[in-house]
Amino acid sequence: MKKVLLCCFLLFLTGWCVFAQQTENADFVRAEGAITIHPYKKEITGTVTYFFDVLHPVDSLYIDARNMTFDSVRLNGRKVTFHNSGSRLWITSRFEPSRKNKLAFRYKAAPEKAMYFVGWDTDNAKKQVWTQGQGRYTSNWFPSFDDRKEKVEFDLTVCFDENYKVLINGLLKDTAESDGLICWKYDMQHGMSSYLLALTIGKYDMIRDFSGSGIPLEMYYYPEDKAKSEPTYRYTKRIFDFLETEIGMPFPWQNYKQAPVRDFLHAGMENTTLTLFSDAFMVDSTGYNDMNYLNVNAHEMAHQWFGDMVTARSDKHHWLQEGFATYYALLAEKTVFGEDYYYWKLYRSARKLTERSEKGKDEAVLDPSAGSLTFYEKGAFALHMLREKVGDKIFRKGVRQYLEKHKFGNTVTSDFMDEIEQAGGKNLSVFVDRWLRDTVFPAEEAMASLRKNTFIRTYMALKEGEVPPEEREALLHSDIYYPVKQEIVFQKNADTADVAWNKKRLRSGDLKIRQALALSIDSIPEELRTAFETLLEDDSYVTVENALVKLWMNFPENAPSYLGKTKHTEGDARKNVRMLWLALALSAPSYPSGTEPEVFKAKRQWKEELAAYTSSRYSYQVRQNAFSFLYQMGLMHEEVLENLVRACVHHTWGFAGNCREMLKGLLKNESYVREIQELIPKLGEKEKEFLQGVMPR
Repeated sequence: MKKVLLCCFLLFLTGWCVFAQQTENADFVRAEGAITIHPYKKEITGTVTYFFDVLHPVDSLYIDARNMTFDSVRLNGRKVTFHNSGSRLWITSRFEPSRKNKLAFRYKAAPEKAMYFVGWDTDNAKKQVWTQGQGRYTSNWFPSFDDRKEKVEFDLTVCFDENYKVLINGLLKDTAESDGLICWKYDMQHGMSSYLLALTIGKYDMIRDFSGSGIPLEMYYYPEDKAKSEPTYRYTKRIFDFLETEIGMPFPWQNYKQAPVRDFLHAGMENTTLTLFSDAFMVDSTGYNDMNYLNVNAHEMAHQWFGDMVTARSDKHHWLQEGFATYYALLAEKTVFGEDYYYWKLYRSARKLTERSEKGKDEAVLDPSAGSLTFYEKGAFALHMLREKVGDKIFRKGVRQYLEKHKFGNTVTSDFMDEIEQAGGKNLSVFVDRWLRDTVFPAEEAMASLRKNTFIRTYMALKEGEVPPEEREALLHSDIYYPVKQEIVFQKNADTADVAWNKKRLRSGDLKIRQALALSIDSIPEELRTAFETLLEDDSYVTVENALVKLWMNFPENAPSYLGKTKHTEGDARKNVRMLWLALALSAPSYPSGTEPEVFKAKRQWKEELAAYTSSRYSYQVRQNAFSFLYQMGLMHEEVLENLVRACVHHTWGFAGNCREMLKGLLKNESYVREIQELIPKLGEKEKEFLQGVMPR
C-alpha cells in the first residue's frame, strides 16, 4: 500500500513540475485555428495547429483544454500518443531541443463559460456569440494556455452564418463563402496571453477612422443604433492619438476594433486589438450627459500597451495592468474634460480609499488577493504620486524604457520601478514601501497633493462649511467645475427649499445645477411647480426621471400632463424613464382619458409591456429594472415568475444574485411557492437544479 501511495505521490509531483516548467521547456509560438460555431447547439468544432520550439528535453507537453474531445492528433505529421485529462490535452513523446515543431488536432467543445451564446434560445431576441477570457479561461472554448506567461500569435478563421459579422483579434485578411456560411480569416503579428484571445459575432455596422499615426480604428454598433454611434465613440481618435504621444511608444498592434455586446460580464475587456464592452454604454446625445463610454474606452485602449503588450507575470503585480490603465484613462479624459475633472476623479478615489482605511479594511497594491478598488484606483493614485515625485520627464522616460525593454513579455513590479530609478538616478524603495507594499492608504499625503488644485480646495472648504454665503453665490455664477455648484445646491436644499432661490437656479439653464435641483428637492411648493416642470425637457435622463416621479407625487392632479409629456421617452440603457412612466401610468387613476373599456385596454397593454421587459429578449439591465417595478407593484404573475427563475441562473452573476434575492423574498409567501412549483415542468435542468436548493421543504 505504501508503494502505491508513493507512486501516486511521485506521479503527482512529476505532473506538478511539468505544469510549473512548461514555459521553460517549450515555447509555443503560433497557433492556426479553423473553427465553426454552432450557436443553437452551443458547440464548437474545429482544427488547431500549434507551432512550437522545444527548449529542453522533456517527455510530455500539455495544452489547457477544458471538457473537450480530440481526434486526429499528430505531431510533425505523425500520430502521437495523447491523453485527455478533462482539463488538459497531454502529448507524450521524447521531445528533444528543436525548432518549428507542429502539433495538429481536431477538437469539439460545448463551453459552459468563457464563450456565451446570447439570444439563441429566445424568439425575437438579439442573437450574439461573444467571449470573455480573463477570469474565465479561454481554454473553455479554444485549446490554449491558462498560464499568462505563454504568449502565442493566434491566427484564427471562424465560419458562421452569412447574415452575421465575425470579429476576432487581429487584421481581417480574407473572407470566403460556402453553403450559407462565411469564413472570416484574421491575422495577428505578435504573441499574446491566451486570456486575451476573443471573438464576437453579431449584426453590426461600423465607423472606420484612422489614428494620426495611420492605425485603422474600427468602431462597431448595432444597425438600429446608428444615432448612438457618434455619442458613444466620441473622442476615440483623440484619445488614441493622446495615448500614443503620452506613453511615448507607437501602438503595438496592427489595428484596433471595438464592439458592444449584450449582457457582458464587465464594463469592458481589453482583448488584444478587439475591445468588447457592455452595450449599456451605447448612448444617445442625451444619455451621454449622464453616463458615457469615454472612460471605459480610454481604459481598455491603454491596456493595449499595459496588459496586452506587457503582461503582469502574476496576480501580485496585477496593478501593472489595471492601475496603469486607470491612470492613463484619467490622463486621456483630462485632455477632453480638463484638469479639474482629473483631480475630481482622484479625489473621489482618495475618499473611498480613506474610508476603507479608517474601517481597517486596507489592502496593499502588491497583495495578489486585493480587490478592484486597490488594483485600479489605489494603483492609479500611486502612479499619480510617483509622477509628482520624480517629475514628468523622468516618469515618461521610465515608462517608455519599461515598455521597450519588456515588449511582448511578462513583468513584475521591480521591472517597472527599476526603469524609473534608472531614469531619475534615485532610489525609490521608500516610495514602494509606502504606496505599494503598505496596506494603509497615505491619506494625508494624498490630500496634500490634491489640494494643489484650486477646484479641489474650494470643494473641500465647501464640504467643511468654510465658504460664506456671498462666495457661494459667486461660485454658482463662475466657470468652476460643476461638483462645487451641485454641492451648493444639495446643501441649500438639505433642510427646507428656498422657493425664490431655487426658481432663480432653475432659470440658470445650467444642466448640472438643474440636475442637482431635481435630485435634492422632494417637496415642491406650488410657487415652484411651473419652473420645476421645465426639468422634464432637460437633456438628462437622470433629471427627467427624478423630475417626473417628484412632480407626480406632489401634484397628482396634473399626472395626465406629466405622463403626456414623457410618453415617448425611453431613457438610458435600463429604459429608466419608460419603466417609471409605465409604473406611474398604471397607478394614475385619471390616466388615460376615455371610456372604461378604452382605459382598461390601455392599462392591460402597459402591464403586458412591463412584464415583457423581464424576458431574455432584453438586456439584463432592462430586465432587472422591470423585475424591480413589478415586484414593488405586486404584479409577479406566471410569465414574470418564470422569467425570474430563469434569470436566477443567468451568466451575469450580479444580475442573477439580485434575482435570487427577489425570489427568496417571494418564497416566503405560500401562494408564490405554489405558483413556482407549477412552473417546474417548463424549466430546463439548470433552473430545476437551482430551485431544488431554494424551495421550502
